[in-house]
Amino acid sequence: MSKAYVAATKDVKTDIIGLSSSIFKVRRTLIEQFSKIEKDLEQKFQKGSERFASRAELDQVISNMHLFRKELDIVLIQIEEKLQTTSFALLGRLRDEIKEQLRTEALDTTFQTNSKKSEEKWEDWNIGLNPFNLRKKYHEASLSLRAEEVDNFGYDPIFSAFVKPVFDFLYTKYWRVSTYGLSHIPNTGPCLMVGNHSGSLPYDATMLKVAISREHPEHRDLRFMVEDFLFHFPFLGSLMNRFGGVRASQENAQALLNQGSPVVVFPEGVKGLGKLYRERYHLARFGRGGFIRLCLRTKSPLVPVVFIGPEEIHPMIFRETFFAKFFGVPYLPITPTFPLLGPFGMIPLPSKWSIHLLPQLDFSHYDSTAEKDRVLVAKLSKTVKEMIQDTIQEQLRVRRSVWV
Repeated sequence: MSKAYVAATKDVKTDIIGLSSSIFKVRRTLIEQFSKIEKDLEQKFQKGSERFASRAELDQVISNMHLFRKELDIVLIQIEEKLQTTSFALLGRLRDEIKEQLRTEALDTTFQTNSKKSEEKWEDWNIGLNPFNLRKKYHEASLSLRAEEVDNFGYDPIFSAFVKPVFDFLYTKYWRVSTYGLSHIPNTGPCLMVGNHSGSLPYDATMLKVAISREHPEHRDLRFMVEDFLFHFPFLGSLMNRFGGVRASQENAQALLNQGSPVVVFPEGVKGLGKLYRERYHLARFGRGGFIRLCLRTKSPLVPVVFIGPEEIHPMIFRETFFAKFFGVPYLPITPTFPLLGPFGMIPLPSKWSIHLLPQLDFSHYDSTAEKDRVLVAKLSKTVKEMIQDTIQEQLRVRRSVWV
């Protein structure tokens, strides 16, 4: 017999004995009190201090008291007997439950040990989920995804590796991107890529970054320019920085090129992101040729890039500008799914993508004064724009479907 059963049995027996003793004391006290009352009545009757109508009436009172005492005594005896019966049944069930518990413990020792460890881990984690520790948990989780050292623009290789599976899924499964002409990107040194822009968010830049890191012979790390308005959204700008995005400016692009990094820029800027669906694949104005001046100043080769597919992921039918001012953004896109479906309407559609990198343009033979020549800059900028637009029209003619 186990120690647990012996201890439990001992406790139950002790309680039963104590309760039976209490009932016995109540019975003895009642008998004593009734006897005392009977004697007092007899004495008072003998002394004449209590007057009764007759001796018969006194006998009737005493008889009723004895009857009441007997009835009460019977009730107390029944309670005591019921208690003993119940206690013996309880002891039997307790014995059976302890035996079953011992058998289960003998069979599941390993499982219970592992379960105990899991419960301890869960308890430790659950304790930390109180409101006072949630902020601490958030900071611990965020710090685990941060590198100890980042570059001047906030690029975090640990965070980039963490989100890479998500972008790999978008590249291979969701948009099924096909990339052509990666050999036009030099294996080393700076390179400026210029492409058409669309999609409301820089999805095109991130997919190009994934394509180069996956399929280029040297698996180079692309840096891309991010529009200013994205930094007005909480966390979005900083997340772009940590993944390799850089706030769009001539100074930032030049610094990256001087470091020997490949960089992609989108001369259409916000106008490209905000094109309506009926304007898709028609290039907006290419600014004032700032990207040409960058290449002339840094002697970096230029590679035109054509994106087919991003124009359909958010088919914008209207640009809302009145309420957009309250959010600090140039416009709010109105699409067939947004804002009709709420947050779900912001999910991009799974169009079939293709990325085409054209032969690079060499600027190494121009002298240092070429960037100040407005006519030359405008001519070269127009040439690049026409190359991209012609390739877009050619690829649209041979494309079978938006989705396959």
